[in-house]
Amino acid sequence: MKFFLIAFAFCFASCIYTFSGSTLPSNIKTIEVPLFENMALVHGAAESITEVLAQKVVRERLTLVARNGDAIIKGVVVSYRNTASDYTGTRDNLTILSSSVEIVADIVFLDVKNGKEIYKGRVVSIGQYNFETESEADGRQRAVEDITEKILMNSIRSW
Repeated sequence: MKFFLIAFAFCFASCIYTFSGSTLPSNIKTIEVPLFENMALVHGAAESITEVLAQKVVRERLTLVARNGDAIIKGVVVSYRNTASDYTGTRDNLTILSSSVEIVADIVFLDVKNGKEIYKGRVVSIGQYNFETESEADGRQRAVEDITEKILMNSIRSW
């Protein structure tokens, strides 16, 4: 009987556990995502990240505002590289099989109302693409999708 009660209590306790996905302070209802700075000096990289991140903030059911948000996600693209990641052959006869775009950004997610940093750190993303059938733009798109997901995981969806 004792075992039954312990098992029942354990099952009941585990059934009422829920995960909302967001652990933001309750005072944060609006988020500002200003244009990321572009220290990598690659045209369009910062703009793409900012745009995709803003779209994902809206999908998180938060209100995106142009200014005076309860919180702000700021970023700086510090590095952008497009390199061959898989190749075959010799130095004189090299065949590139796949390439990758690597984007590195420094991120700060700030609770403006309380003046507290919720997250501050560096995020690295790699978007691979088939060199023969795709372009750098495909790799960049994958890297942007990945980096914005990582930014959300480290800020809005953080534990």
